[in-house]
Amino acid sequence: MSPILKKTGWLLLCLFPFFSWAQLPTIKVEGFFLRDTVEIGQSVKYVLRSRHAPQAEVVFPDTSFSFAPFELVRKEFYPTYTVKGTSTDSTIYVLRTFSLKPVQTLQVTAQLFHSGDTLQIVTAADSVFLKQHVTTVSDPLPLKSATELQPVPEQFNYVYWIMGSVAGAILIGGVWVLFGKSINNRYKLYVLQKDQHQFLSRFQTSRERFQRGKTLDQLERAITLWKNYLTKLEDTEINSFTTKEIASYYEEDERVSNALKVCDRAIYGNIISDDETEVADSLSQLAEFAAYRYVLIRDSLRNVASSR
Repeated sequence: MSPILKKTGWLLLCLFPFFSWAQLPTIKVEGFFLRDTVEIGQSVKYVLRSRHAPQAEVVFPDTSFSFAPFELVRKEFYPTYTVKGTSTDSTIYVLRTFSLKPVQTLQVTAQLFHSGDTLQIVTAADSVFLKQHVTTVSDPLPLKSATELQPVPEQFNYVYWIMGSVAGAILIGGVWVLFGKSINNRYKLYVLQKDQHQFLSRFQTSRERFQRGKTLDQLERAITLWKNYLTKLEDTEINSFTTKEIASYYEEDERVSNALKVCDRAIYGNIISDDETEVADSLSQLAEFAAYRYVLIRDSLRNVASSR
């Protein structure tokens, strides 16, 4: 390689950083307060604004930036807008200070990202003057000692409580007038369904115990459980009725009369039929009849609720 080419190459290599920086987009960053004076603890707004080419990427300080001697309260963002090839970004930082310095100055740093590098851009310093209300302080400071708290007696606000009670009573009364019957019927349906599930579970348990042990004691318990359930379901003292009275109450329904006769013959005759399934089938018929009566009463309650 000739000496001239070597010298030219070294010259280009040395000048390359200058060529790179010469390609940086034009950017101007400025920061300033919107007020000249501030009081201790009072909020003051600081505007940070940049004007740059649209392709430039400028990042403003976030909440982790130190705004000393100020404290950051919040940030207010404004969207970027571009006019005639110049983009403008602006952010307002709401600050406050508790420093006692008469003049308080702030400079912030923005970042420009370009070609994989980061350029720190520092704004010109801007200041505010602290407005002091206390100019002289006596030395030593007079202190007030033995300051006692004055007891404040508690008072019961009868008027508000009476008004609240009356309003609550009117509200509850109005709800009951409008929806009381519906609520009552829904509650009855809920109790009816719960009792039905409990009866079926307990009756099935008694029936199974009777089938296993073939004892009259289990049979009597099942019949008593059936009568007590129908007493509550029908709201009639069926548990005090005889078999003939129960059959008459249910208009000689064959399911009830035949099943009770089989059970009575086994209980009072102190015998179990030679057909071991006869009594078990009678218990099943009684359970089915109880379910049938439950459906009738449930549907009648539903019809009453819907008619209202």
